[in-house]
Amino acid sequence: MHIVHVELSGKGVLMSLGVLAFVLGVLALVWLVFSPAVAIGIGVGLVLLVRGLIKLFSPAQ
Repeated sequence: MHIVHVELSGKGVLMSLGVLAFVLGVLALVWLVFSPAVAIGIGVGLVLLVRGLIKLFSPAQ
């Protein structure tokens, strides 16, 4: 079993929280302007994209 070691600095954590806040803000804006269904669809698509990228870059088991 492979072990992946990742170190995050305080700036990295702050940057990831900023990106998360930005994405949530955009989804809230889409929710208000278009419809909840569109925002939910984009959110589900983003979750699937991130899960796919994690699977792609994680070591094989």
